[in-house]
Amino acid sequence: MRNWKRKSASVAVLFVLLLAFLVPNAAANTDLVRYLALGDSLAAGVTPTKGIDKGYADYAAGYLQGEKLLESFTKDFSMPGDRTDELLTKLTTSAQLQAAVQKANTITISAGANDLLRESKVDPVKKVLIIDETKVPATLQKTALNYTLILQTINKLNPDAKVYVVGYYFPFPYIADEQKPKLIQLTHTLNKTIELASVAQGAKFVSIYEKFGNDPKKYLPNPLDIHPNAEGYKVISEALLASFAEAQVAAKDVPAGHWAEKELKLLLVSKVFKLDDQGNVYPDKSITRAEVANILFGLLPMTTSVPTDPGYLDVPVTHPSYMAIAKLTEAGIFAKNTSFNPDAPLTRVQLAKVVSLAFDLEGDGTTPAYKDINEKYWATPYISAMASNKIMHGYSNGTFGLHKETSRAQFAVILFRIQAQLTAQ
Repeated sequence: MRNWKRKSASVAVLFVLLLAFLVPNAAANTDLVRYLALGDSLAAGVTPTKGIDKGYADYAAGYLQGEKLLESFTKDFSMPGDRTDELLTKLTTSAQLQAAVQKANTITISAGANDLLRESKVDPVKKVLIIDETKVPATLQKTALNYTLILQTINKLNPDAKVYVVGYYFPFPYIADEQKPKLIQLTHTLNKTIELASVAQGAKFVSIYEKFGNDPKKYLPNPLDIHPNAEGYKVISEALLASFAEAQVAAKDVPAGHWAEKELKLLLVSKVFKLDDQGNVYPDKSITRAEVANILFGLLPMTTSVPTDPGYLDVPVTHPSYMAIAKLTEAGIFAKNTSFNPDAPLTRVQLAKVVSLAFDLEGDGTTPAYKDINEKYWATPYISAMASNKIMHGYSNGTFGLHKETSRAQFAVILFRIQAQLTAQ
């Protein structure tokens, strides 16, 4: 790529940070990078003509070698077509791979796309992707579970290794235009599924989608193949190198030992929450209905097609959260009404309803023993889903606290519990 050297120069500045926390004794060559690349065809380096050449791992390793930071590198365990379940099986059965994990101090993984692709095929004549959409939610859930188990296995084998999980670009720029919005959203959903599962296990997620964009034809020159050219692989390696040196996100107003520190960090790293200009995330501030709508819209596998206008008087089409609110209303997660009250705090009973519907959580059929509800209360099924799945709990006075406001920290903890619950199923 013409700009490789120029862009790498900026990455070199980041390696000043890398030296501080990854290679403290680089000058003496006592703790250099021992790099293990795992995953599918992107890790292996499959070309647009179905050959094997340099992939993103090779370019990253080459840069490290040039900077005299690399002790060893292997992509021998990367296999084109590998799914997450196949990688998990190799990690738990292959003595050679287990030994490689134990030797490495830096591990990258790219896996998950083939989990979905096995349920689909491309019609080259009609330029459409034929996919069984009914299988997508279960496939994504299984992918998240596999990632959890993969990372837990790696951590048991080598708790000191730094693990980086590489996301995906949009692989179908030549598909029919009418199908692109749905497939773009599906790619985002796959990335978010992998990201949340990875970050929850302490891995660093490396996002590359925005670097390729929605029409990455310059990186995917073969209309009949989804693999990038050398320029595309270099773009991925640049994102990976930057992540090697990127400092962890930390909020100034979340001190060490905060009751929701782990969960808030997860949402910050995965960019569900963002720091403001002062570096704060405001854990005790009430989360608004519009904020929750935006977050759920970003997490759920929904299309970006134009939704039916729900007709809220306080949410015109120009409202910044209109798309999220309209799509979630269309899906039945929020109920239609005259007004939506986007800036109002989301109450606990409202939260129980929307997250139950959003993530298809069901109760055990019993009425939880909270003083402020009974079996006829409209939200009892949703509260039952929260209680029986151990997502939300009541207060010491025996109430659920129906109309108490939900704080940002509480919302982070609830999302974290839902992620854990879904991956455990």
